[in-house]
Amino acid sequence: MFSLLATFLFALGSFAGAQSIPEEAYGPYNVIVLPDGSGLSKPLAAPSGIDPRAAGFLDRMGFHAPEQREALIEGRAKWTLSFWFHSAEPVVSGTMLLAGIGDPNGEDARFVAITDNQLALWLGKAFGKPTVADMPLSEATWHSVIAVSDGDSIILYADGKQVVTAPIAQGSVAPRIEFAPQPGSGGNRHHFGGRIALLRIYREAFSPGQVASVYATKPDFSLPTYEEATPHWAVQTHAMAGQTELQDPSTLPRGKGGIQKPSAIPLRPADLHTELTGTNPWTIRGGWKLAAAPEVKASGEQISRLDFSTGNWMVATVPGTVLTTMIDRGIYPDPDYGLNNLAIPERLAHQDYWYRVAFKVPSATQGQHLTLSFEGVNYAAEVWLNGKKLGGFTGAFLRGKFDVTSLVSASSENALAVRVSPPPHPGLAQEESIKAGPGENGGVQVLDGPTFSATEGWDWIPSIRDRNTGIWQDVTLTASGAVEVGDLNVITTLPKPDRSEADIEIEVPMNNSSKGPINGDITAIFDNVHVTKNVTLAPGETVVRLKTGEFPQLKVHDPQLWWPNGYGNPALHQLNVRFTTDGKISSQQQINFGMREVSYELSLFDQTGHLRRVEVLPSRTHDASLPLINETHEGIRQIDDKTPNQTPGLADWMKHAWVHSLEAVAEGSASIRPVEGGWPGTDLVIKVNGVRIATRGGNWGMDDSRKRVSIENLEPYFRLHRDAHVNMIRDWMGQNSEENFYALADKYGLMVWNDFWESTQGYNLEAQDPQLFLENARDSILHFRHHPSIVIWCGRNEGVPQPIINEGLANLVRTLDHTRYYTGSSNQVNLRNSGPYQLQTLDTYYRINRGFSVELGIPSVPTLEGLEAFIPEPDRWPISDTWAYHDWHQQGNGTVAPFMEHMATEFGAPTGFEDFERKAQMIDYDAHRAIFEGFAAHLWQPNSARMIWMTQSAWPSTEWNFLGHDYDTQSSFYGTQKACEPVHAQLDLTDTSVDLINLSDAKSFKVETRVVSLDGKVLSDQSNQIEAVSNGRTAVGKPDLAKLAAGHTVLIVLKVMDANDKPVSDNFYWWAKDESSYRELNSLPKAQITVSISVSSDAGERKATVKIRNTSPTPALMTRLTLKDAATGERILPAYYSENYVSLLPDEERSLTIAFPSGGAKPAIGLRGWNLESRTIDVK
Repeated sequence: MFSLLATFLFALGSFAGAQSIPEEAYGPYNVIVLPDGSGLSKPLAAPSGIDPRAAGFLDRMGFHAPEQREALIEGRAKWTLSFWFHSAEPVVSGTMLLAGIGDPNGEDARFVAITDNQLALWLGKAFGKPTVADMPLSEATWHSVIAVSDGDSIILYADGKQVVTAPIAQGSVAPRIEFAPQPGSGGNRHHFGGRIALLRIYREAFSPGQVASVYATKPDFSLPTYEEATPHWAVQTHAMAGQTELQDPSTLPRGKGGIQKPSAIPLRPADLHTELTGTNPWTIRGGWKLAAAPEVKASGEQISRLDFSTGNWMVATVPGTVLTTMIDRGIYPDPDYGLNNLAIPERLAHQDYWYRVAFKVPSATQGQHLTLSFEGVNYAAEVWLNGKKLGGFTGAFLRGKFDVTSLVSASSENALAVRVSPPPHPGLAQEESIKAGPGENGGVQVLDGPTFSATEGWDWIPSIRDRNTGIWQDVTLTASGAVEVGDLNVITTLPKPDRSEADIEIEVPMNNSSKGPINGDITAIFDNVHVTKNVTLAPGETVVRLKTGEFPQLKVHDPQLWWPNGYGNPALHQLNVRFTTDGKISSQQQINFGMREVSYELSLFDQTGHLRRVEVLPSRTHDASLPLINETHEGIRQIDDKTPNQTPGLADWMKHAWVHSLEAVAEGSASIRPVEGGWPGTDLVIKVNGVRIATRGGNWGMDDSRKRVSIENLEPYFRLHRDAHVNMIRDWMGQNSEENFYALADKYGLMVWNDFWESTQGYNLEAQDPQLFLENARDSILHFRHHPSIVIWCGRNEGVPQPIINEGLANLVRTLDHTRYYTGSSNQVNLRNSGPYQLQTLDTYYRINRGFSVELGIPSVPTLEGLEAFIPEPDRWPISDTWAYHDWHQQGNGTVAPFMEHMATEFGAPTGFEDFERKAQMIDYDAHRAIFEGFAAHLWQPNSARMIWMTQSAWPSTEWNFLGHDYDTQSSFYGTQKACEPVHAQLDLTDTSVDLINLSDAKSFKVETRVVSLDGKVLSDQSNQIEAVSNGRTAVGKPDLAKLAAGHTVLIVLKVMDANDKPVSDNFYWWAKDESSYRELNSLPKAQITVSISVSSDAGERKATVKIRNTSPTPALMTRLTLKDAATGERILPAYYSENYVSLLPDEERSLTIAFPSGGAKPAIGLRGWNLESRTIDVK
């Protein structure tokens, strides 16, 4: 041991002592560099003469030592740079920089380089080219390099020999040491890859003797610890805990509108009487009772007996949270209105609850195995049946399953009791107000993941008083034989590029609960395909795979594929799988599935340190145990961002990007294909069925703050997302993980980015029970993997989970799914960073978030009627705490200050509630359109996805959504809908050029560009025939708007016609070079609109066809239609408008449709606009 240490110390100190090598130097530095990775930078700081520990203390006390300029950076300084290097690969031609001082792209620099496989001096742009030594380098060996400056010239020594001399640059250089800096632009420049060892910089010029002395002793290069120039992803080292003490009472929200009185929902017979609905499995509906556990003195054994009286227990809403029950029963007011949430106590999250129901089993279950299943309980459950404890389970997303065969009575009722506990760390509420601000995002409840961590409070949801405790999903009873069919999985691969065939593989998990083997038939049926396989199942679990090699009928010809919205029909197929033994069905499962194959293009580090642009096809993996991508912390590497945001003032850490690495076993695999033609960046591209998908969508923080997630409640949101032409929803932090969510995403062609249950690294805490977390994750993957909508599994919101969870999730996805990409983080790793969340100037959205952007948001104001529905009249104006409580933030990430400044500049400060809403709709339409048009302007160069934060609000909110929680649709919805049309002409706000975005297969279009003054005069009218690229952007032309506008505001109308001259799309802008010129819109005369309405019935709903015509000489801007009940004036919701906030030139006509539920009230149409008088038109 002593000998090894002595050798190491001798190597590091070989320049000192008898060779008269000075001890004082920068270094030694030891660095390892990847060929396509980052370089490394170290500061050059002059010694202050103060002990560093003392200097640090003085800095903290506010006393700063005077900065001294490092003499080494001066033009005539004397210095010596010494190091060894080993190149990973030769440089046959071109130049790569090894190490040196200053900015390598500056006028003056001092770098050692390799040029055409020879050492060289690179002395900055002032010299134009490197000074090259006539000494070829040997490959695969260490070389010594020493550069000596005497103040007039630099002498370069290689392996102890003088090889070149060059005059020194006279200017000073930046005070930093650079190791393998990025080559910059211009010339044949490369990036060094390999190792640099024992780099030192001395403040004197070495003599030839000193140089020889340094070279004389070759170090042992295996001894130093090398710093990675391309760092690995770090683990979390710090976090915050949310609200840690009771809020200062002076900051609590206050309102003039008061608190509403609770109002109970009338009970129906179905609420009072238990019925098992459906057919095997049966759902236990109705008859549920609920009580707070502290009020119940009986035990679980007693409560679960038939003679137990529930007395004054509440009639429970199941599925539903305990708070939902209490609101339904009139104990507490609706927390969505005003400040009502303040009237609900926090103690609801600090106590357990009892649920109880009595039910009879169907006669068809006689003689069969019976399984009682809980589809979702938050947070922990203990279950008793007929006086016996069945067991318990924990986690909001773990199904609880119990064999109740021996306990169920077929002749009488059965009593079921469930004790439900809330998450053990509910935290403290932080109540938003103007004075308090939005507070922290989450807190200690994140420790309890998997749960609804957002319910502790976030900047888009208040503290939900019960933290969504309760039986929030169905409770079911299933009858089977000894063999039960488990969670099915369907894997589709498309072997031919023309998608004319689909190979279907069906995974059938089976569980034989008997003590001996059972022989029987597995039968799988979908469409006209029928497959039967005879198997003998040993006791326990078995997975049977049905493949095309054994069953040729599983090769489907001309398949009906599942496509994302905008790319085709999201076709679904019904699969029934059953196991039959002795002529009887033991068990069967039925699912809907989609035939589709998802693949992923992204840039990954290979084993040689090179970035490779590849397509990853997980479904082609023949051995699921073999990983394709290294998702570990060590496998995630930082590089200089290849696609920086083009915005000034960017923080240094945002100028870097992170990428995954390829596993060694994946290189050469059929699941990894090179992407030809390169790619301008490193970010992810999603492909479905071999087609790149221009991914546009939004985040759902939570579908509903109280998890009211029936199909009836959720379907309007999904239908509206489809109508908005978006194609992805992100299940943020897994808060929406339930069957109805995925089934509706399948139906409407909406891809799902699926998070698990941790949030922001370095800010939020991490789950304290990894085993529980992974157990819930395993069950979720098995439960939902058959849904074609899910395209990505993600470990954490904004960061990588702790290694035990991250690696556990990657392994679960690979072994249980192996058809999808797993990534640890929702941002940065082969993705853009999150944000911004405040309104930017509109042209900024064309410059930022280049690549795959998962979060980008702005305030989004509900409609006038939507605001009135949740803000009491006395609190509507001026902006009050009630606004702040509903997320109108005066500070923090979502501060509305830029929005209000933008409004004041463009249209003048709002004069009242209605004026504010009117101006806000103008801004939101324009801004949301710009967000998605800015994305399309650089489609595939390198933009591949843009998702707004958020599209869905968990409750009535004024921030970050594009539709109201009550299904109303404000202007941000229609700005998004307009920008995301599959065929769309748009104006690039950075240079006023016109582009055609075409996601269709059509090629021939005509694009008309008309520029009109505010008084209706046509200033320019152009028509262009376009042969458009498919699934991409085509330039159309560039009107000279600055000249046409002449300092004023003009209107721009873009129209697209197909090859048959049929209108396909239109787009309407108000434009001025100076934002303040938009105030001219305030002076527009009132326009006159005629309206005709007809109503018909179609497919179980009504449809209103509304024709509007501008009969005035004045353009009519932002014409808003609102479907109302003619008798009460209340909105009819949901309502599906083909478009809204329509702008019309003089004498222009438009026909719109509105679909709405059949039956009910007689409709009327409300009409208002930017320069329209508000009125209501009755339907004749």
